[in-house]
Amino acid sequence: MPAIPMLFSNKFNVLLLWKCLCLLVVLVGCNPPGEPVKCSTKDYNCTVTNSYGMFPDRAICRAGNVAYPTSEQELVSIVSAATKSKRKMKVVTHFSHSIPKLVCPDGQDGLLVSTKNLNRVLKTNTEAMTMTVESGVTLRQLITEAAKAGFALPYAPYWWGLTIGGLLGTGAHGSSLWGKGSSVHDYVVEMRIVSPAKAEDGYAKVWVLNERDKDLDAAKVSLGVLGVISQVTFKLQPLFKRSITYVRKDDTDLGDEAVTFGKLHEFADIFWYPSQRKAIYRIDDRVPINVSGNGVYNFTPFRSTLSLVLALVRSSEETQESSGDAEGKCLNAKLMTSTLQSSAYGLTNNGAIFTGYPVIGFHDRLQSSGTCLDSLEDSLITACPWDPRIKGEFFHQTTFSIGLSVVKSFIQDVQKLVSMDPKSLCGLELYNGILMRYVKASTAYLGKQEDAIDFDITYYRSKDPMAPRLYQDVLEEIEQMALFKYNALPHWGKNRNLLFDGVMKRYKNGGEFLKVKNKYDPWGLFSSEWTDQVLGLRNGVTILKEGCALEGLCVCSQDVHCAPSKGYLCKFGKIFSDARVCARVNTKT
Repeated sequence: MPAIPMLFSNKFNVLLLWKCLCLLVVLVGCNPPGEPVKCSTKDYNCTVTNSYGMFPDRAICRAGNVAYPTSEQELVSIVSAATKSKRKMKVVTHFSHSIPKLVCPDGQDGLLVSTKNLNRVLKTNTEAMTMTVESGVTLRQLITEAAKAGFALPYAPYWWGLTIGGLLGTGAHGSSLWGKGSSVHDYVVEMRIVSPAKAEDGYAKVWVLNERDKDLDAAKVSLGVLGVISQVTFKLQPLFKRSITYVRKDDTDLGDEAVTFGKLHEFADIFWYPSQRKAIYRIDDRVPINVSGNGVYNFTPFRSTLSLVLALVRSSEETQESSGDAEGKCLNAKLMTSTLQSSAYGLTNNGAIFTGYPVIGFHDRLQSSGTCLDSLEDSLITACPWDPRIKGEFFHQTTFSIGLSVVKSFIQDVQKLVSMDPKSLCGLELYNGILMRYVKASTAYLGKQEDAIDFDITYYRSKDPMAPRLYQDVLEEIEQMALFKYNALPHWGKNRNLLFDGVMKRYKNGGEFLKVKNKYDPWGLFSSEWTDQVLGLRNGVTILKEGCALEGLCVCSQDVHCAPSKGYLCKFGKIFSDARVCARVNTKT
């Protein structure tokens, strides 16, 4: 499309076109997402990726073959055969939304075990208010089936295209400090895991864990290194209604308000637009079941979109990046955020239109969304915005949690960076700013260690690994500041590689987790070089590779020493300011 660069050279045209792009959201079916596993022959000689088509280090992960069990019995047979042959295994889900390399086996001969066909709701116990599902069941299925029985999973991620096994393995969560908190894994009361075993046990064992077993605290967030989750039983609650209102404020007092806001409202969260100095507070609480309202949440960025529209949006941002048009990004960001705000972020009062706040409705219709997965084949005329088969969104996600005791200082430090150059974080606001969600301390060994706020930061990634981005240095400084100054914990299913460096030192029961890992899989068949590095089981986690700091790396030139004792990262500020030209870098595999 050669006319696009000329079109975007005029700022007035940019704004008009951007407004059109924001509103051209398709409400009908889109093309279904592609399969994460592709094989040259039927189920053999395979590659695996995530739903974004690219891992943080841009590696291509290969496997010898893939298996699709349809029952726990078949799963046991598959794990048994692979264990007998001492084959490496990795679990892959239907959609594969985890950004890091959790699904990559070592080498090219490993086995992928897909939970795509382990997708049944097995049992609902109305008296105990529990539901048992297979691990390939999606969050959407769980929410829907629970509601049919008059129950609710109280807290959940906002994107429903996750499988139960995948979201548990990575510690996925919603937003709440109430009750047991927003982490889905803290509502698990029983779990069945198939792991390798000795010959006398048939090379595979089914572990059945309940709340009386301490090993459940390891299995609830396991990164997939204990084995394959077969079944999960959740403790549910009676179905209830919620009332939601979004309120826009200046971010002057955000540091103070963020600490208290989550304690005042059960489902509170905050959209923060730091360059605009604004914050959107979600006032979200339970209301009596007899309160009138039939609201629906269909988050606008999770809807299917015309592929042509997505290509134009991407071309606009690429042009702004290459020309250094920070002002253009800020103008577009303001229009984007105001459009989302005026449309209530996809909330409707009756499933069709938004007429005003509060939006009141049943919990199952407000807690999660993702209608771009409601898919009819249309030859990619429409798609999820990040579908790698089209020219659409391509981004990094940096997601970490910071304890409530220090979160005010972190927010103020970010505000100081913005005050040095107000345009520096406009790029984040093109992706709806920073999402701040509340998470509670968990008993899970690899869960949250204290009550905290989780910061979700999404921003532009170049298709060219050697290309820097606008205000790359500011993003790098925020990331390093969170990691080193505030001891942030990473979200296991997101992030570039550097946030996982030395992370096990921050989990007080990290050693207990490794003991359970060794008990369930003493041969490390469900582990990989990457998971071993993350879990601190291998030294030498860096290799030399051409790349940019944008890829989550430290740019090491002749006058910059990246000392392992400092996490082989550059110092705050200066280094990344000078790192606009790519050089040899230290990268994590």
